[in-house]
Order: sequence, then structure tokens, then C-alpha cells
Amino acid sequence: MTRRGEEQAALSEVRRDSPLPLYHQLKLILVRRIERGEWRPGDLIPGEQDLQDTYKISRTTVRQALRELELEGLVTRYRGRGTFVARPKLSHRPRPGDNLVDYLRARGMTPGWRVLSVEQAHAPDDVATALELPARTAVTRIRRLQLADDQPIGYQEAHVAPRVKGPFLDETLTTGGSLDYLRAKGVVDRTHLERSLEAIAADPELSALLEVPRGAPLLRLRRVLYSADGKPLEVMEGTYRGDRFQYRISGGCS
Repeated sequence: MTRRGEEQAALSEVRRDSPLPLYHQLKLILVRRIERGEWRPGDLIPGEQDLQDTYKISRTTVRQALRELELEGLVTRYRGRGTFVARPKLSHRPRPGDNLVDYLRARGMTPGWRVLSVEQAHAPDDVATALELPARTAVTRIRRLQLADDQPIGYQEAHVAPRVKGPFLDETLTTGGSLDYLRAKGVVDRTHLERSLEAIAADPELSALLEVPRGAPLLRLRRVLYSADGKPLEVMEGTYRGDRFQYRISGGCS
């Protein structure tokens, strides 16, 4: 058999006389098919029954192989929809003067925003506390989807303190970084941020907005922006797709 023929056989056979476990052989076969471009990011790969029939192995073996691929971030599995080749994750490390929009552009992607609403609303209790306002004070609430190549990767909901005067123009909300709408007001100089992160599961609303199944893992970033004199100006919660986004933090050891 020629070398090419051997390679093709390795892509199509699970050998019971091999010292490698059957699930690991199947995993290697699927990895090679992904690496060779047979399936592209976002493509649906054959289902469990198809793999079971093609390679003459048990469903338990197939599920173990797919689970390994999922743990390694090579595929994404959705109940009721199937298994898809994972899209490369966006791995963002915030630095002074940097933003996610610049990061996307540097990787050949087209960033964008879709404004969902800009309105006056009573601040939720936790937001009022963070903004040092009396309960139910009216603030500006801005809801936006963050896009990469016209696909939603994140949902942002910002509450802006009354000390920052509106209105907020569309051109500052649909271009640039997430703080550019405030930068246009001249209130971002010498400010500082506090950030916190948590993992959550997609509820029905976030499932629809971010186009992910209910219960899918999401990463939530909470940001509080303070003025140079320590006054809170904005509270923003950004919720990002766990299958598309990583948030990298670095620092010294203690």
C-alpha cells in the first residue's frame, strides 16, 4: 500500500488489534479530518449513530471520543442539535488603551454593535448601590449586542449615572470600543475600572440574544467605571459566549 493509501486507511479504520483504545482511535480519526479541512469551523459532523455505523463501534465508544474532543475545545455539542466543529475562541487580555474591537480587527474579523435600546429606567438596587445613588433613581440604560463578522459574541447592558449628561448618539454606540460612547462625552480621561468575572448559564433571553442553547455556558464581566475624583459613572454587565470567548488576566504572584 502506498503512503497515501496508508494515510487514507488511518482516516477510515478503527482497528481492534491496535493497542490504542477504540475511543482514542476514533478521536484521532476525527481530529485528522478536522485538521485536513474536511469539516470547517461551525460545520455539523456526523451524528453518534452515523459514527457508530461507519466505524462498527458502540455508542459508548463514540460518546467517549466526542467527549474527549469537547474537553479539548475542538468540538461543541448541543443537545438536540448535534456536534459542531468549534470556532476558534477569541482570547482577549485587556490592557490600557486596548479594546476588544481592536483585537477583532487585528485578527481579520469585522467588529460591530447592534443597539437594542437606549432608555431611561430605574436603576436596579445593586446598580444604584454601585453608582452611589438613592434606590430607583432614573439612569440611562443602554443595551447592545457585540458582533464579530455579524455574529453575536456578547451582550452588554450598561447603566449610566445622571452625572453623565445625554443624549448618547448612535455613531458613538455602533462603532469603536465599549467605552467610546462615554469617551465622546470627555469623561473617560484619568478614570479607572473595577472588573469582576463569573460563569453563568444561558437563560431564555440570553439564549435568544446570543443564539446559543438554553443552559449554554456564558462568561459575565461586570465593570464599574470611576471618574478621576472617584465618582462612579457607569456599571456595565457584558455577557459573552463561552464557546467563542476567553478573558485572559495576568498579574504577579503573591
